[in-house]
Amino acid sequence: MPEELKRYYIVKEHPIRIINKCKVHSKGTLVSFLVGFCILYAVANWVPQIMALYFPATNIDLLTRYSDADPVLLSKLPATPLVVFFYLMLFNGVFKLSECLYALTYIRNRVVDYRALGESLNYYFKAFGLFLVQTLVVSFWTMFFIVPGILAALNFSQSFYIFADDPDKSIPEILTESKMMMYGNRMNYVRLIVCYVPYILLGYVPAFLLADLAASASMNQTAATLISMLADIPMFAVYGFICLGRTVFYELMINKGFAHFRYAGQEAFRELEQADQQ
Repeated sequence: MPEELKRYYIVKEHPIRIINKCKVHSKGTLVSFLVGFCILYAVANWVPQIMALYFPATNIDLLTRYSDADPVLLSKLPATPLVVFFYLMLFNGVFKLSECLYALTYIRNRVVDYRALGESLNYYFKAFGLFLVQTLVVSFWTMFFIVPGILAALNFSQSFYIFADDPDKSIPEILTESKMMMYGNRMNYVRLIVCYVPYILLGYVPAFLLADLAASASMNQTAATLISMLADIPMFAVYGFICLGRTVFYELMINKGFAHFRYAGQEAFRELEQADQQ
């Protein structure tokens, strides 16, 4: 292993153990924590959906009007409202930083602090720049080779946590550190995400059950959008639960194991670790 990588920890803790410790840590406060995540994801997802009702022009409309592209080929492309695309491009960086700040505050202090959701606005331009650079690099590799694109996404998966911990770091420093942290941890991180698949499938049940109703010809667009938005709430909660595991994964890398968690609120992790070792 290169010398500069030796200071980074390889997460050997089993994903199921991470998930179980998250449950112990969040006992009695999980619902309050997930409410904050639902608020964050509602702003990230519902606002552009509502805007799209009033500004329905899509990428297909734009290409049809200003290019000579084959209509048959265009019909095979997914139609995305332009307002949704620009909204997410402008604010996804802030949303990702909010997610990390909120989750880190909860994990480290065992306190639900909704104010952390808004702290990312103080770093809007840097968050936007980080998200833009990250998206461009991942998209570039994905266009040519799928696997390198996936690897790039995994390499940058810790970037907003690093940003949340030290906003003074430059974007190149953040991306480089994330890549170094994930050296030897990519498959462990994938294993953790895979262990959440049952929760993801469960979260999608309401959306699946209501999909036909929302797509009904007799349903107007506003009502269909409202049904779709309400069906998203369970999935928002699942995303919040997954974020707990991802945040603990980051904490394991920087603290080098559960036994070294030393800040307030980590008794649940340390005590459970001691019990596991006995």
